[in-house]
Amino acid sequence: MIRAVTAKSLYDALRDRLELEWLSGDDSEELAIYVEDLTLRPATVGYLNLVHPNKVQVLGVEEIQYLDTLSDQELESDLERMFASKPIAVVFGDGLSVPESILKRGQSSPTALIRSQHRSHELVTFLQYHVSRALARKTTLHGVYMELFTMGVLITGGPGSGKSELALELLTRGHRLVADDAPDFTKISPELVDGTCPAVLQDCLEVRGLGVLNVRHMFGDSAIKLNKFLRLIIHLEVPKKRKLEDDQDRLHSNSDMQDVLDIPIARITLPVMAGRNLAVMAEAAVRDFMLKAKGYNAASEFIERHSRMMQRQDGRKDG
Repeated sequence: MIRAVTAKSLYDALRDRLELEWLSGDDSEELAIYVEDLTLRPATVGYLNLVHPNKVQVLGVEEIQYLDTLSDQELESDLERMFASKPIAVVFGDGLSVPESILKRGQSSPTALIRSQHRSHELVTFLQYHVSRALARKTTLHGVYMELFTMGVLITGGPGSGKSELALELLTRGHRLVADDAPDFTKISPELVDGTCPAVLQDCLEVRGLGVLNVRHMFGDSAIKLNKFLRLIIHLEVPKKRKLEDDQDRLHSNSDMQDVLDIPIARITLPVMAGRNLAVMAEAAVRDFMLKAKGYNAASEFIERHSRMMQRQDGRKDG
């Protein structure tokens, strides 16, 4: 499915928030903004620009005042250039009255004419964000997405590894649920991935033996988080056979990186074994990750402390 933004989709999504009024235009998909348009020099949304035309041309007080200073011939020429670039919409801010010349020209064009009572700079900000978000790269990952200690954490693992049970215990400890089973992730900047919940799964958590639980009704509104930036993945792994103690690194965590929309995300693997309190371990993993992000590494400090102690002992022997 090709993702695109049309004037109608833009109007429907932001009509209430920006108090939009549809004046004229074709609500078909003849004109649209596509993903590849984000990489072209002309911007997707911006103030009136005839040199590098925007896909959505925003006209505020200054732009209308400029057009009013033009002669009839100059105005006709500028309007011809503006509509010839085939913007999906021309949006008038500040509740301005649309000049008759623009309204007449727009009625014979598939370009939509839309008016808003909001300030033009606010329109540009909201429209830019909406278009970028709508066309951003997206993916769906299997797991439970939660907020732990203000950090977005995706809990992954195979069937029966205990993802939902861990999430349920973390909820009782005051953490918050974003999405269960199939959270959606969107690349909103070169370094940020935002996770949200599909509408059909909102507030729900499925636990084996209990079925589907409504987290909002059980734990209250504070137990739900609408979205969160993904910072850490905790992967639950059921060992096929116990590894020998000699084969395990007891100083460092079992961690690596996992690419999500081409952004490397830290991943910590926790072995699932009888008697282990996974909720406590998950909290400890997040706290340790936060400390490492601030520059503190407990394992490195321990190794350095051990080295100093060995050096002192060697010095005494030599003496």
